Amino acid sequence: MRLLQSDDDGNLSLTEFFGSALPNYAILSHRWGTDEVTFKDLTDGTSKSKAGGYSKIQFCGEQARRDGLKYFWVDTCCIDKSSSAKLSEAINSMFRWYQKAA
Repeated sequence: MRLLQSDDDGNLSLTEFFGSALPNYAILSHRWGTDEVTFKDLTDGTSKSKAGGYSKIQFCGEQARRDGLKYFWVDTCCIDKSSSAKLSEAINSMFRWYQKAA
């Protein structure tokens, strides 16, 4: 599972966790817009060019910190949709991810 982390300057980074070694995390449940930040945007450094989506993710990170959480998950950018196998694995795991969120 990949989780986002936001630093004090609002910069985002992804960390991948395996097995049961998951920290506490928040999940953003949201309505998708036209300029959502994707996993590819985060990994290739173009995420800030999608102002609406980026500000939504920053807000989620700020709220997670206010709630005492270091990590958070947003479906649009934590799921690697580059292959159908990765996407299928993520979809099959989502119920568990929502269930385990703080």
